[in-house]
Amino acid sequence: MRSEHKMVKPAKHGDCEFCLQLPLMALKEITALAEHNIDLRREVFKTGSQESKDTVELLLRVIKESEDYMLKVLAIKSIGFLARIFRKSNHHRVISLLVSQLEHGCGEVVMEALVALKKFSCDENYLCKEHSNKMIEFNAAQILVKLLSDGESELKLQVHGLVLLCCIASKADYCKAVEEARMTTAVRQFLREEGELGTFVSQKPALKELATKALHSLILYYEY
Repeated sequence: MRSEHKMVKPAKHGDCEFCLQLPLMALKEITALAEHNIDLRREVFKTGSQESKDTVELLLRVIKESEDYMLKVLAIKSIGFLARIFRKSNHHRVISLLVSQLEHGCGEVVMEALVALKKFSCDENYLCKEHSNKMIEFNAAQILVKLLSDGESELKLQVHGLVLLCCIASKADYCKAVEEARMTTAVRQFLREEGELGTFVSQKPALKELATKALHSLILYYEY
């Protein structure tokens, strides 16, 4: 996978994409502030407002259609910062699109998609359970296990992939897709300190604790 997840030169800017770069950079800064400022988030990105809908539509369109990986990264970052504004009624397209980016050929895009999805599945997001179930529905379990088991994947991608997998495993309901993806086997492998990622996990107490919690949740559902 390393041969795929490498730095990709940005596509030549068309007039439209060139014009989008500065607005997307500014939007990234605003959404970064809104992530930790509930008043700003409610004022500028009020759920249901037309302005908020237009902003989200722009970001999703860039993620889906742009061939410039730098624009994709900016848009994915912003969507991640806005993770708390999405509800069960409107998270379907967002999560589906982010999960699809986990198979992108550019490592930077994959990394930011992993980080953004974690913001949907982390404890701080009160819809983390619903978001995690939706990720599994869109095949995230299989994609993450593949990323973690590929010996050519970069360690930093695998670490973020393991964190996301553990977040999902600790919150999602029983699902046949999780069993088929062999998530339990994957997490247990890294706790046994197998391979480069397993060694890394053993040296990071917080990550080891997260993986242990995920394994307990998986065993509860899938080994009985």
